[in-house]
Amino acid sequence: MKIALVAGIFFPHPGGAQVQIHNLANKLSEKNIEVECYIFDKSNLNNNKYKLILLNKLILSFVFLLKYYFNLNLYFVLKIYLNKIIKKKKYDVWHFNFINYKSLILIDCLKDLKQKIIVTFQGVDIQLNKEINYGYRLDKKYEKYLKSTLKKIDKFSCLSNTIKTDLLSLNVPLEKICIIPNAVEIEKFQKLKINRVKNDKINLITVARFSEKKKGFDLLPELVEKLLELKLDFHWNIIGKNTKKLFEKSIIKKNSEKFTITDDLINFNETYLPSSNLINKYMCSDIYLNLSRIESFGITFVEALASGIPVVSFDTKGVNEIIKNQYNGYIIDGKNLTSISKKIVEIAHDRSLIKILEVGIVNSSKNYDLNLVTNKFLTLYKTLLK
Repeated sequence: MKIALVAGIFFPHPGGAQVQIHNLANKLSEKNIEVECYIFDKSNLNNNKYKLILLNKLILSFVFLLKYYFNLNLYFVLKIYLNKIIKKKKYDVWHFNFINYKSLILIDCLKDLKQKIIVTFQGVDIQLNKEINYGYRLDKKYEKYLKSTLKKIDKFSCLSNTIKTDLLSLNVPLEKICIIPNAVEIEKFQKLKINRVKNDKINLITVARFSEKKKGFDLLPELVEKLLELKLDFHWNIIGKNTKKLFEKSIIKKNSEKFTITDDLINFNETYLPSSNLINKYMCSDIYLNLSRIESFGITFVEALASGIPVVSFDTKGVNEIIKNQYNGYIIDGKNLTSISKKIVEIAHDRSLIKILEVGIVNSSKNYDLNLVTNKFLTLYKTLLK
């Protein structure tokens, strides 16, 4: 079997979609599947078992600009380029991960060339939230083209029921949809197990890029104020691209000793991500704290569970499918900062509330093992070859 993965976004841009594409491609290669990953821009990745191929930027940009800005279809130019690839490579399936406007053009052309196509939406490319100005579909040109292209796609793999609902609302037939979540290499986490130091201070961790509204970082100052009012002794480790902007918040700057704020901890010398360094940060923490307003899936929740720590979060899309209240974490109704601060204090004063979740944490993390998920993709690929 020969698979072409098309990454709508890839490294050096950090994010969960990029990590998933990289991990899946490496695992497929381990299983003796020939994988080649097509990217739109040069990458700084250096430890991949699969081949990276840079798409012809000149041709694709030319076709894109004419289509997007002038609605002129010069797809025949792109089809000549793609047809050469098809004849030479003879891929069984084209698997698109994370969609942008250029991805839609590629899908359109590849279907005209009778190729089999699977799409995995990763969040912003399918979800829509006007309240926080989130989603590519806010762009009417993208929205219109997306709707016309969906009917040409053979199969959709959904990270969650949230994405499935979005697809159904766009009239995608149910029989074209299957649920395949994002995943982590559980074995890597198991090898890195450490003994967590127990003390009175509670250690919190949040891993997310600085997307202020989507990731709920705008709520953080008020939450910190409530934790201080409740006289909680805490340390909060926040890791993610551009999160140092949080030091612009006066209450965080004033209480900087309570925070460690770090850019992405990526190590491309390791085969599977997240890096061992980031896993150790999880394992030295007591609680993974999530303030996101919306997630397509939330791979960091799975990373936390695989590290053996519970998640405390609001009851929001993409979270409530992974985290079950009092099973592998604690879910707070609404976006009530008073309730979530009191729950954190309650856990800090009674660590048995973490202890009782241990079985649920271990059992739920098994559902997101990369080997299991990769086998599901292999089954999906094979359905298109019959």
